[in-house]
Amino acid sequence: MTTAQPPAEFQTSASREAGPLQVLTDARHLAVRAIRESVRQPGVEITNVFIPLFFLAVSTGAIANFSERGFGVENYLAFQLPVAVLQAVAGSSAASGIAIVLDMERGYFDKLLLTPASRWSLIIGRVWADAVRAIFFASIMLIAALVAGSGMATGVPGAILILVIAGLFGGAYSGIGIFIAMRTGNAQAAQAGFLLFFPLLFMAPAFAPLAVFDDWLRWIATVNPVTYIMEGMRGLVMEGYAWPVTEGGQIVFGPDGLPLTKDPPALHWAFVSLAGFSAFTLTIAALALRARTRAD
Repeated sequence: MTTAQPPAEFQTSASREAGPLQVLTDARHLAVRAIRESVRQPGVEITNVFIPLFFLAVSTGAIANFSERGFGVENYLAFQLPVAVLQAVAGSSAASGIAIVLDMERGYFDKLLLTPASRWSLIIGRVWADAVRAIFFASIMLIAALVAGSGMATGVPGAILILVIAGLFGGAYSGIGIFIAMRTGNAQAAQAGFLLFFPLLFMAPAFAPLAVFDDWLRWIATVNPVTYIMEGMRGLVMEGYAWPVTEGGQIVFGPDGLPLTKDPPALHWAFVSLAGFSAFTLTIAALALRARTRAD
């Protein structure tokens, strides 16, 4: 009779303490494994590219001709670019829940629990992998939109910032899939991770500016974290950075001796929203993992 051996990357002394560096090392191994799963099954990822591009093309083709007259948006393709990016990112990150359920069904998840690997690495590794995948899919959306003529007001630095935001949102959104997988262990339930994104998307200024919303929908949008993430990306595409107030090429200083600045850009609130959203999703994922490992 043979005993199941833990994965090679975790075949270390069980007596070692999982310090911060070891946790990150274990997480890196798990992240690489998760990325390899995507590379080996590219067909599974097709929908994460096709669906956002399809909605980008259809919504732009249907609305662009009257968006300027209707609500003052001249470049509707640029207006829709952040929507396509977030949709692609949410779709790829939500798949983590299904992957975890498959690991449970195959017994791989139980093997990981028998190794000295920290429980934190199980979450961190998956989050890292989803962040990398999110950046990849966001890059495809950016390239496609730029080729189609969306433009980028902030140039290459702005595009890089959009990819950073996409990666952070992808890592944060993976917490939802992880939570569902840990709580249910059911693949059908894990598929709901992506469906949960649609209420967040449609209750944000995805297809029209916030100013044209009804009062009740505008209030919901103001408490929706996706609103601020989307508007931050949209500002990078359409408006540019907020710079200090200048006159004659010189920075204007106020009575307190500090530089006068324009209104804070939406980009600031995007990162604030990302921080809060990440704290929530990763906390519930960690609690769900803790509950499952105790039950086991």
